[in-house]
Amino acid sequence: MTREEIDVADDQDALELHVARADTGAEITVHGEVDVHSCNDLEKALTDLADDGVVTVTLDLANVSFIDSSGLRALVVGHKALQDRGGGLVVANPSPSTARLLEVTGLDGLFDVSD
Repeated sequence: MTREEIDVADDQDALELHVARADTGAEITVHGEVDVHSCNDLEKALTDLADDGVVTVTLDLANVSFIDSSGLRALVVGHKALQDRGGGLVVANPSPSTARLLEVTGLDGLFDVSD
């Protein structure tokens, strides 16, 4: 398993993405806020993994303090890229506010969500 860290900072809070990859699977641990300032970096990480042959990505959102609609869009785009290759996105350990947002928007039915 290889591990790479991607640190993305905006003016207020830092978004940290820790990527661990093994064969056709990967895990991204997300820390911080996923908003209009940082969502492109998460989307790029997901689509780059899909382009590089990864089929399934587990996205650990336990340490996400905030996610907005642009962050949700990044998840949907990443999921679509992975789904086009026969896989998908697994959302793991969503923080309570993130879990609620996924539920309210109905996206908990699109992704495989696990606690």
